[in-house]
Amino acid sequence: MNDQTRGHDWKNVTPALTPWGKNTVKPEETGRHVLIMPGIGYTVDRPLLYWAAQALAPEGWYVDRLDLKLTESVEFPEMIDCMEHVIDLWRAKSLERARHAGQEADLLVITKSLSTLSFPHAAHLGLRTVLLTPVLNPPPFDVHKSVIPAPLPGPDYPAPLICAGTADPYFDPAKARLLTDRVRTFEDANHSIEVPGDWERSLDYLRGVTRAIVEYAG
Repeated sequence: MNDQTRGHDWKNVTPALTPWGKNTVKPEETGRHVLIMPGIGYTVDRPLLYWAAQALAPEGWYVDRLDLKLTESVEFPEMIDCMEHVIDLWRAKSLERARHAGQEADLLVITKSLSTLSFPHAAHLGLRTVLLTPVLNPPPFDVHKSVIPAPLPGPDYPAPLICAGTADPYFDPAKARLLTDRVRTFEDANHSIEVPGDWERSLDYLRGVTRAIVEYAG
C-alpha cells in the first residue's frame, strides 16, 4: 500500500493490505468483499480471524486482510488514523470491483480488539461490521484511553455483530447493548475468546463465533 498511503505521516505504523491466498473467486467477479483487520499481537492468521476467512471464502466472499507493522513508540490515535484510511481505500476499491462484476456491492468489515476502534468510521460509511472483543473499556497501557463510544453519535448505522468473552476486561455488556442487539457472549472466555486450560470449550467457542459471523454475513 506504499503508493496509496504516501503523504500520510505514520512514523510508527506501516499497513499492508493483501488478498487472502485461499480466495475462491476473483475480485472482479463478485460484489461480496470482506476486509479482515487485526488486533495488537492478534494477527489475521490467529484463529478467530483465520477461520472467519476460511468460512466466508467458500460462500463467494473475496477476502482482503490487513497487517500492521508497529514500532514500540506507536500510540493509539496513529493506529486508528491509519486503519480508517485503509478502510477508505479498501471500500473504494471494492465498490469499483463490484461495479466491474455487474453486481450490487455487499461489503463487510471484520475487526478484532485494536481494529474495533475503527468501527465509528466504518459505521459512518454505512459498512456492516463484526466487532470481535471490542474495546469498550480502555486498555491500561493506552494513555489516550481509547474506546468505542456507546452509543455512537450521529445518524443510524448498520447494526454490528459483537462477539466477546465474559472474562474480557475490555468488554462491557451494557455498552455493547447500546451499539447493537446482536451481541454474542461466551462464558469465562478471555480477550481471545478462549478459556485458559479448557481447550474443548475454547474450540466450541471458536466454532460459535465463526458460525455467528457466517450468519451475520448472510
